[in-house]
Amino acid sequence: MATPRLEKTLQWFRHTLGLLATDEVFADDETNVVGSFNRCDLGDQHVDHHVAMFFSNEKAGLNHLAFEVVDIDDVFMGHEHLQRHGAYEHMYGVGRHLLGSQVFDYWADPWGRVHEHWTDTDRFTAATPVQRMDIREGFVSQWGGEPPDKLLVRISP
Repeated sequence: MATPRLEKTLQWFRHTLGLLATDEVFADDETNVVGSFNRCDLGDQHVDHHVAMFFSNEKAGLNHLAFEVVDIDDVFMGHEHLQRHGAYEHMYGVGRHLLGSQVFDYWADPWGRVHEHWTDTDRFTAATPVQRMDIREGFVSQWGGEPPDKLLVRISP
């Protein structure tokens, strides 16, 4: 989700829903957080890398929804299915995120909303400390190329 008030948004989700920061991405120095991946707090139980990601933007709205699929074969089968049928616009992938390690594939539906299909995420407990990383390192992929601007700037109301 994009928000022009990142700090207040994070405070609300963390206070109201009990989310915990997993990774925070900053620009120029660690105090200038521009993005935050957040996970559920289930104590000693391992949970997915994030259930919500928030980033600073002039415009508030949804960047994408993410759907977990069974495995990497499912990611590729979905990719090929959507490619064959042509109604969806391919946005980014197949690749593997550096933060979270998910294998991913992004598509925009005919109405312009973006959907990510993913599998194989890192898992953490509540005791895992937050990691901070410069944006130039944090938003890259382990493999699969760089995220295109058309994905990064897409915000649905």
